[in-house]
Amino acid sequence: MLFITKGFIEKLKNKDEETFEKVYYEYENLVFYICYSITKDKHASEDLTQETFIKLLTSLDNYTETGKFKQYIMMIARNLSKNYLTRVANKQPIYSDETIYNTKDQNKSSNLIHDIKEYLTEDQAELVILKIVHNLKFKEIAEYKGLTIGKVQSTYYDAIKTLRKELS
Repeated sequence: MLFITKGFIEKLKNKDEETFEKVYYEYENLVFYICYSITKDKHASEDLTQETFIKLLTSLDNYTETGKFKQYIMMIARNLSKNYLTRVANKQPIYSDETIYNTKDQNKSSNLIHDIKEYLTEDQAELVILKIVHNLKFKEIAEYKGLTIGKVQSTYYDAIKTLRKELS
């Protein structure tokens, strides 16, 4: 987990390669997941992940250093993904919904993600994945999704109850 300070942000603004690598490796999987959950396209999500980090570097002057660096990166990824969907909407259909199991990081969490997507609604699955796989706090998820913390917690716990029932 990165501790973001004013000095850290200054290093990023000055294009310090080592600092950028720390940010990239800390948030790469989260950014990919956000892009993929919106686009449902592995290749586009890989490209959008790269674009997110480029946009981060070029927009750091807009970052207000309120301690919400992760949310800032998440917002960039979400906005770029939504813009991508808008651009391609009239040009070509979105690819069929591949499971994340076949897209990135073939490990233990892949089976978990597959089970989550099989037994839960899309909204429930997204919340559970953000909470369990990406270790986001309820507050961070609420801010990202534009929901109240209570709604996020309620949906999360309902989803966990469903998973326990289905997987037992």
